[in-house]
Amino acid sequence: MITMVILTHFSIKARLFLLCLIPTLVILAVAWRLFLPFESRLDTYHVLNQKIGAINQATTSSALFYTLLSAQLRSENSEDSRPQLKQDLAESLDKIVLDTGSTNSHFGSKSNRTLIENRVLDLHHLLDELPSASQSETLELGRQVFNLLYEVMADLQKTNSFLAPVDIHTLDLVYSDLHWFAFWVQKEAWLIKELTMDQEVFQSRQTEYFQAVERQQQYFERIIDNGAQLEQLMLSFTQPEFIQAALIREKIVSNEADPQALASYVKNVEERYLAIDKLVQSVNQHLSAQLNVRLQQEKMGMLSISASLLAVLALLFVLGASTSSRISSKLKRIINTMSRLREKQNGIEQIPIDGKDEFSRFTINLNHIIEKQQQYESALVETKEAAIAANRAKSAFLANMSHEIRTPLNGIIGMTEILSRSEFTGNEREILADIDTSSQALLILINDILDLSKIESGNLELAPHRFELAELVYDTVNLVNAKALSQHIELNIYLDPTLPRFIIADEYRLKQVLMNLLSNAVKFTKDGYVNTGLTLETGDITSIRFAVSDTGSGIDKEMLNTIFDPFIQEDSSITRRFGGTGLGLAICRQLVDLMQGDIHVQSTKGLGSCFEFVVPIEVAEDQPQVEPLAMQALLITNMSNYSSAIRRECVQWGIQLNEARDVEQAVKSGLSAVCILYCQSLSHSVQSDLIALREHFSSAKIVVLQHHLFVNKDAIHLAQASITLPFLGTRFERALKALVADTETDLTPVEESQLDYLECNHKRILIVEDNLMNQKIASFFLEKAGIGYVVANNGQEAVDAITQGGHFAAVLMDCMMPVMDGLTATKKIREWEKEQGVEKLPIIALTASVLEEDIKSCFDAGMDAYLPKPYKSKQLFDIFSDLQVANS
Repeated sequence: MITMVILTHFSIKARLFLLCLIPTLVILAVAWRLFLPFESRLDTYHVLNQKIGAINQATTSSALFYTLLSAQLRSENSEDSRPQLKQDLAESLDKIVLDTGSTNSHFGSKSNRTLIENRVLDLHHLLDELPSASQSETLELGRQVFNLLYEVMADLQKTNSFLAPVDIHTLDLVYSDLHWFAFWVQKEAWLIKELTMDQEVFQSRQTEYFQAVERQQQYFERIIDNGAQLEQLMLSFTQPEFIQAALIREKIVSNEADPQALASYVKNVEERYLAIDKLVQSVNQHLSAQLNVRLQQEKMGMLSISASLLAVLALLFVLGASTSSRISSKLKRIINTMSRLREKQNGIEQIPIDGKDEFSRFTINLNHIIEKQQQYESALVETKEAAIAANRAKSAFLANMSHEIRTPLNGIIGMTEILSRSEFTGNEREILADIDTSSQALLILINDILDLSKIESGNLELAPHRFELAELVYDTVNLVNAKALSQHIELNIYLDPTLPRFIIADEYRLKQVLMNLLSNAVKFTKDGYVNTGLTLETGDITSIRFAVSDTGSGIDKEMLNTIFDPFIQEDSSITRRFGGTGLGLAICRQLVDLMQGDIHVQSTKGLGSCFEFVVPIEVAEDQPQVEPLAMQALLITNMSNYSSAIRRECVQWGIQLNEARDVEQAVKSGLSAVCILYCQSLSHSVQSDLIALREHFSSAKIVVLQHHLFVNKDAIHLAQASITLPFLGTRFERALKALVADTETDLTPVEESQLDYLECNHKRILIVEDNLMNQKIASFFLEKAGIGYVVANNGQEAVDAITQGGHFAAVLMDCMMPVMDGLTATKKIREWEKEQGVEKLPIIALTASVLEEDIKSCFDAGMDAYLPKPYKSKQLFDIFSDLQVANS
């Protein structure tokens, strides 16, 4: 039933095609299964043919070598047959390579064929050395020749015939054993010749002689066991000469054989070899004939199967073609009519009715369907237009709502920061902190709602660009440092050493996901740990795995499947206790999905949670090389948990690092250093340690590495630089570079950002803002940093101020203003700069809109950076630093 339902989704032509295709595939599969045994047997027969030829050539080579060596020992004159023997032998060796060479893929493994080639090459070398050899050298060459021939024969025998029929396999075994038998007979003859020439040499080779005799007996028994009816072989071993040979062998062993008996014995062995060789040739002819017969039979079998297969396929083709043609002709009119209907752009015409047959009735029903379809399409167009209008209105509402809320919210947050720098009582400062916390919570809620709306409407687009990955992690974790400090949570960061320094991805969205996970981890943890880890995953796609784990309250198993749904938290009590709307994780899931990644969670109630997300990234092609700081530093670890991270940073920046467990060990070690990296420890007095270091290492610069939970402000004044752990990266780099330049630095975030701008008082910042509150906030931030400013109330005033000769370090440009908006003003400024040929002035967009299209419009107009309202002074000064406003 299910098959019938599935088939209804296929066209008639498709079903006819399947009707012909499936039997064809089945027939081809069956034929292929039938061909496999034929192919295997043909392969086996071809290999056996080549093996027989190669073994035969090896035996021939053995006989020719024996004859040539014997002639060399006799030292006959140059008019003998040795040159012809040498030529015949070389040709025989070449035939072995031809049958089994490395280009012959049928004969054994490639390594085995290569071994045979190398050994035949060695035999050629020995053949070339033979004419000039002395008697003793000839004996040594003979030993090497027979050893190499043995190895060649052994390599040839590695190709088996297990896949051949039993009779062929038996003949192959008998044939191989006969060749071995002949080889050992010949080697025995050669060893006896060695005895006649040099009895002392023979004494050292008695083991080989025993082996030759033993192997003859072994292969003789194997030939008989294989059931070979070889009367000639049996006759050779029952003659009186064979019995006499056994007696001579005993005398040879006891060194009692006289030269005449040995010569006679050698002659008998040679005659026995000739008899065995004739027998081998007889078996060779019989085996070759059997193989040729089998080859012809297999080829005929394959030919008959091929003919039958072609006949069946031809019949299937004729039946399928005729059936398809008959049905297609009946459906042609309907298909053509439907095709014309599909091509009509301005309306649908009904099919004219002609006749009263089945196709006419079908046309009547089809016309009814066309009419319904026309009505449906009209309604669909109206619904689509209404949906587009509603979505447009929703987007406009969200944009206006976001802008209108952010503008007064910018005033609240900005004024709160301004007030926080004044003198207040403890209670008043607590009220200010509550105002700031509430404002930030409201800002997060606005951002979450806007992001969720944009994601659901499909209007959120990613904006990938090149950025430094490690800095994203350090900056994001640093944002939760204050909250972690208030709840006594230790923050740990692990970065995979194989991570690329620069990647291409959407930095803002990655930071948003990581920030949401870190905020949740800190929110639900007290007196514990929050670990952030990044690892690189390579494969078909390069990805980065982010992991945020905590030792907080954990999540019930029942909630794990719904924790990423919008407005879902573990239960209502958590909402009341910890706050939040339940949008953060939902946005994380949808942003990770948008980045084609994956996010999941593992948690145990009461023990903590681990959130992980994996996103594909592109590694930036330009990975700038780190410039080594080329300094010698001494790290005093004080058993700090962050020691390994500090070591990795030092290796990355090319610092020669020595280590000491504590100050006492550092003083006793006698080490010298340009810079001392001192890890703060609660078990040591920081003040005492730094004073001791200053006394012993008077010329060294001291950097205090302080745990983020236990920052000692006194230590900052006793050292040249202070770094808060685990926030390393560019913070660490800037501190050490400042030391190299013999300057002191303090990495307190806002003060560090403001330090650069004290040098640029000769240039002012142009504030272009129509809202009085926003003007006050921006001007106060600049005043506190010692930076001059000028205020313009709209874009036209800004254009006039610049084009009439005003000199500014940068422009803070609002986008929505009366008279002339910020986008138009920016375009006019860029046009004027191009006409005058002056350097581009950094223009920073200050806007309450966070819609992607509005942000894109800012950059399209020529702005250099974007800062959403509300903002804090650090965000402003960070952008100044990125744009190098202080250097302009």
